[in-house]
Amino acid sequence: MKKLELEKRANGKGSAIYLGGNRELPWGARITIGKDINGVAIRHFIDFFKTELEALVCLENYHNDPTPIYIKEDKYNRIVTFPKNPYPLVAVENPKKKIENQVKKENYTFKQLYEKFKEAKMLTKDEIKLEKKYHIRPKNKPFGQHYCHCMETAFHNSAALYDRVYKDLRASDFNKHLKESKKGADSQRQMVNLYLNLDKFALEEDIIEKGYAQFITTISCNRKEIKKSKNEQIEKRRPFTYEEIDYLWNFQTRSKGLKENTKKERELFIRDFWLMLLYSGCRADELLSVYTDNIFLTDNYFIGGLKTQAGINREIPIHPSVKHLWEKYYNPENEFLFMQPNGNKVDYSYYLYHFQNNFQKLHPEVSKHTAHDARHTLRTELKKLNVKDIIINSIIGHSNDDIGDDVYTHISIEEKIEAIKLVTYKEQKKLYIFASNQ
Repeated sequence: MKKLELEKRANGKGSAIYLGGNRELPWGARITIGKDINGVAIRHFIDFFKTELEALVCLENYHNDPTPIYIKEDKYNRIVTFPKNPYPLVAVENPKKKIENQVKKENYTFKQLYEKFKEAKMLTKDEIKLEKKYHIRPKNKPFGQHYCHCMETAFHNSAALYDRVYKDLRASDFNKHLKESKKGADSQRQMVNLYLNLDKFALEEDIIEKGYAQFITTISCNRKEIKKSKNEQIEKRRPFTYEEIDYLWNFQTRSKGLKENTKKERELFIRDFWLMLLYSGCRADELLSVYTDNIFLTDNYFIGGLKTQAGINREIPIHPSVKHLWEKYYNPENEFLFMQPNGNKVDYSYYLYHFQNNFQKLHPEVSKHTAHDARHTLRTELKKLNVKDIIINSIIGHSNDDIGDDVYTHISIEEKIEAIKLVTYKEQKKLYIFASNQ
């Protein structure tokens, strides 16, 4: 290829290098960033172009206004001597990622915005492991592992939007994509939820001036439908009836097949777990995360609690009626109260799998309930017994809006035990229980 006859560039100013005619961009703007231990030049291509002139112009512009150059750490470590006027080098593990970060916010594509959102709001793999094992979540990460998984799935279902500049997307674009995706209602609701979260994040970061996901009108998944669905879920949280609790106490396994004994054990685990929830008021994941060292059977209480400041590390009474179940699963050699046969901790996904596969279809009499209904049931029962809210909240881990934390934390475990003993899940007269410091 004929080379342009231009004035020779000064030493240290780089050069335009022809890399071959089969390339779409055959000319590279190259500079020398240093030399290795043997005095061999270490070079870096700033960018690539179709013509030599474009490469030369790039070099001239760069030297007039140099910006940080991101190079791999191993390449940076090879440099022993730098040029007389060294370039602003930054050693990173992944230079391409750093280059992407230089894109102006207002020009972020859907994919780039999601990556920023994921980094800021969603759990990393290591954080997910911590949440699964210890139920610890970073304060700046508002979403749990299941929610993150749903948004990850929604992102994968939105591939057609990846390269669209996010600020240019309108409700009509979202509606069109949802319609053409041919996904089911649940998947579409996840996608809309992701778009709403991306809009919120983009507004917080001044990437957009207005969010359009709120105007999505697709029949199966518009915002009103999502809100309605959430409200319906809340409304469906109803307490167990006394008859349903009696059913659990008089439980008969119904598993059949070659692995009948194993399946029966899973049935009994769900039954036992629900009864322990009904008499403790814990959230499901709270009870699954109770450490063996935090169980005091002799004194009839355990330490547990997650999620909220009011609920963390609270003393929770063990009801006499279910103490034998605590003794059944308690093993001082185990780290947690509930352990899988393979030695791993029982997490919520394990519980949910066996509820859906080894319990739900076999026991329709009670399977319309969720684990959270048990928590709601205990609170309802304690309210019926006229137990004071401050004691109820100290047991189930809700905050007291009108009472300071100093009073809340002074509810003794003895008072909680006496209150929980009143629960029989049978019709009885109302009693009035007061905190000793009230």
